[in-house]
Formats: sequence, structure tokens, C-alpha cells
Amino acid sequence: MNISKGAIFCLIGLTFLWLSLPFFSQPSEIDRMTRIPRAPLIESVSFEEMDTKNDSENPELVRELFNPDTLKVMDSEDLLPIGLDDDGLPLLWLLEVENFVRSDKAKAMTEKLRQKGHSAFTHIADDTDTTRYHVYIGPKIDRRRVVSAKTSIDKAFGTDALVLQFVR
Repeated sequence: MNISKGAIFCLIGLTFLWLSLPFFSQPSEIDRMTRIPRAPLIESVSFEEMDTKNDSENPELVRELFNPDTLKVMDSEDLLPIGLDDDGLPLLWLLEVENFVRSDKAKAMTEKLRQKGHSAFTHIADDTDTTRYHVYIGPKIDRRRVVSAKTSIDKAFGTDALVLQFVR
């Protein structure tokens, strides 16, 4: 192989220049300052734990919806179907489908209503000498839905359901 001396010197010069380039160039400054903000100061909040086993107020709050003093029969068509009461809370409507003396009949009616797609439940009223089983649908915030359910249930089951408004 016949390479001229000039080509060898040129090749050595270029190699030297290429290898010495990082040493002679100025190092670039790397910005090591973070742009991520500091974590916010979070204070823990502790909540009181509710004692559900020994809470004496729980049954009264649940029974309040079925207190005869808080339910009114509302058959008037001139009432607003949706609205708020004096406290700014939504009006609640229930449909009392039927009352039974025997629990098995109430359970059967509740199950039939559920199979038809209604949110039915049974309430046991034991305030008097005889225990009564009330079958309800609701509560709903739109009276029109309760009236519509009343019409279809009365027709399907031969009942005369009552539209009730929960009054706080």
C-alpha cells in the first residue's frame, strides 16, 4: 500500500484535531435548578368516628320519614311537581301502595312491585296494638313520577294507593 507522507500527516492532523476538540472547546453550563414547585403543606384532619352500635338517635332519624305527623296525603293537582320546602330542601314524595296485617302478604306485594321495576319497601308500624305492614314506593323528588306509578300500580294490582308528601 502506497500512501504518501502528506496524506499521513493530514490524517494524523485531522485525528489530533478531532480528539483535542473537546479539550479546547468551552464546556456548556448545565442548568441544574429544578422547576418543580415545592410540595404544599398539608395538615391532617381528624374526624370523629360515629358509634353506630350505641347511637340512640339513629332509629329516631330513620323513623322520622314514616312518622304520621310528617306525612300528608296530597291529591291536589295544583301543587308544583318539583320544588323546595321552606328550609331549601327538596320536596319528597312517597306512594303508600297498601297496608297489610300479615307480613307475608306485604313481602309478596313488595316483591311483585320490585319485579315491575319499582323501588318498593315495607315499613312495620307498631305504634298501635296491632302491627301493620305498609308497602311504600319512593321517596322521589318529582310528584309526577309518583302519580304515574300510582296510576300503573292501581291498574295492575287493583289498589287505591295514596300519594304522600314528607313534611319536615
